[in-house]
Amino acid sequence: MDSLMMHLPIAGVDMMSWQLILIGLTVGVIGGFFGVGGAFMVTPALNVFGFPMAFAIGTDMAHIAGKSVVATIKHRKLGNVDLRLGLLMVVFTALGIELGATLIMWLEKIGKVGSIVRIVYMVLLFGLGSYMLYEYFGLSRKSSKSGGKITDAGTSPLALRLHEIHLPPMIHLKTSGITISMWIVGAIATITGFLAGFLGVGGGFIRMPSLIYLIGCPTTIAVGTDLFEVMISGAYGAFTYALKGRVEIVAAVVMLCGAAVGAQFGTLATKYVKGLVIRLYFSVTMLLSGVSVVFKHISAGYKDVYSSKLNAWAKAASGLTDKAELKDWLLLNKSAVKDWIAQQPDFMQTAYAMEKAWNNYAGYLMLSSACALSAIIVVKMIQGIRYERRLRTTEYAGTSSR
Repeated sequence: MDSLMMHLPIAGVDMMSWQLILIGLTVGVIGGFFGVGGAFMVTPALNVFGFPMAFAIGTDMAHIAGKSVVATIKHRKLGNVDLRLGLLMVVFTALGIELGATLIMWLEKIGKVGSIVRIVYMVLLFGLGSYMLYEYFGLSRKSSKSGGKITDAGTSPLALRLHEIHLPPMIHLKTSGITISMWIVGAIATITGFLAGFLGVGGGFIRMPSLIYLIGCPTTIAVGTDLFEVMISGAYGAFTYALKGRVEIVAAVVMLCGAAVGAQFGTLATKYVKGLVIRLYFSVTMLLSGVSVVFKHISAGYKDVYSSKLNAWAKAASGLTDKAELKDWLLLNKSAVKDWIAQQPDFMQTAYAMEKAWNNYAGYLMLSSACALSAIIVVKMIQGIRYERRLRTTEYAGTSSR
């Protein structure tokens, strides 16, 4: 097993290579299937395996950029990418991200950033997940009563009302099959970009539902178009984190090996799974992610018990006053931090241990959920391929008999 252990010098972490490949493979499947980058799954998983949070985010961004290229190309071949819509949204999304990041900087100055971001995160995850789950069961009941099969939810009433707003210039999106005001698209992209910048994520889990419920894209088009945007935002995020020295390039490359395969599976699965079922799986993923954020919120409560005294000690020991530099010093001096914790009262040691435990609960929940969900998606893909082959065999046999 030691031969599988990898030393990652930039992040200062030792990790099994199969763990990185597994993370890349599972999140690659999920990303290709849902059209999201998967940062809300990968970042806590890397954190559990010892990555400092900044390195976990930066490394994930680099892995997302590469994985999304593979998935976007595959979705493009399947006709699931609305390039015109994606390019238009990218411009306004960038504006929104800057606005969100500006608000984060202000909240950081007043010391409220952590708790507010986690609360907004929980509201969005539980809200989106609950609504999509409610919609799925509602349409399933309607389908069983009518005796027909509903493969997708259709255009939402809100999207239809937005389509009726004739504010020039109007644009026709041929791939999505809709005509809508450019300013409506711009406003939606700015708002989703703002939330992405505020939460510090790629924004795929926000943008995919907005493409469905606000712009009115079919589910598979929303998945492919969202991935196209994730590809661009991931590349930008990887570049900025690399400049700050927060990308563990070896880990990103190893994860990408798994993700390149997983993204192919996830993308192909959308060909065989109904849009309505994709929404069901997405809603369950959002709810589990919300539970993970709750665990992180509990973890942060334990950290508050000792963080002020730890920072005071770190300032005295390092001579630093800048928050960013102090945070880097703490990351590079883990053994000194542990020695300091060991000398503190029992209640502080307990708080430190509980903070680590709840962090681990959050990470393992997301990792196990990703593994289970990706397995289900791959099984659906295999079933679809087998069914398609049986149909071809039957058709060929019927043609030959004639």
